[in-house]
Amino acid sequence: MTDTNTKTAGAASAPNQKRLRTKAFTLMELLIAMAILSLIAVTIGGMLSAVAYGTNTDRDIRQLVGRNKMVSARLSAAVRGGRMVLAAGSDSAGDWVVLWHRDLDGDDQPSLLEIRRLDFDAAAKTLSSYTAPDGTTDVVYTTTDDFATITTNLMGTADFPAELWAPDVEGFAVTLDQVDPQLARKFSYRVSLTAGGATDVTIGTVKLRNGP
Repeated sequence: MTDTNTKTAGAASAPNQKRLRTKAFTLMELLIAMAILSLIAVTIGGMLSAVAYGTNTDRDIRQLVGRNKMVSARLSAAVRGGRMVLAAGSDSAGDWVVLWHRDLDGDDQPSLLEIRRLDFDAAAKTLSSYTAPDGTTDVVYTTTDDFATITTNLMGTADFPAELWAPDVEGFAVTLDQVDPQLARKFSYRVSLTAGGATDVTIGTVKLRNGP
C-alpha cells in the first residue's frame, strides 16, 4: 500500500516539476532582460535630458531677448534726449561714455545734475548708469573740462550713485561718427548679454540732438 502511494505521489509531482522548469527564466534569459531594461532606461533618460535642455535653452533665449530690449530702450532714450557726448573711451575696467543729457537751467553749460555716465565693468560684467540724484549740490562745468577724471572720481559716491542697467554683460561698445565726441551726430552701440549658455547681441544707432 505504501509503495503504491509513493509511486503515485512521485508520478503526480513529475508534471509539476516540469511545468516549474518550463516557467522559470534561465540565467541567460535574465541577463538579456536586464540588458534590455537598462537600454530602455538610458534611452528614456536621454530623451528627458534633451527635453529639459531644450526647455532651459528656450527660457534663456526668451530672457535674453527681453533684457536686450530693455537695455536698448534705455540707451536709446538716454542718448536721444541728450544734448551732447561730453567724453567717451575705454579704461582697464571697460568702455564708458559721459552724456550731457539735459540742460536744466538753460545756461548752455553742463553741470553735475545734467550729466550721465554709462559704464561697462568687464570684470563684474555689468552695465551701469551714474547720475546725480535730485537735491544734490550742483557743480557747473564747461565743455572743456576733463569729464573722464571728474566722473571717475564721483562714481559710487552719494552725489553720483550707480543704477544697474544690466547684469551678465559680455560686451558694451560705443562708436561715434566723429573723432571728437562733442561733435558727434550719431551714437552707435553694441551690447552683448548672456544667460545660461545663450548669448544675444543688440546693435543700435541713435541720432543726437546736437546734430542737424
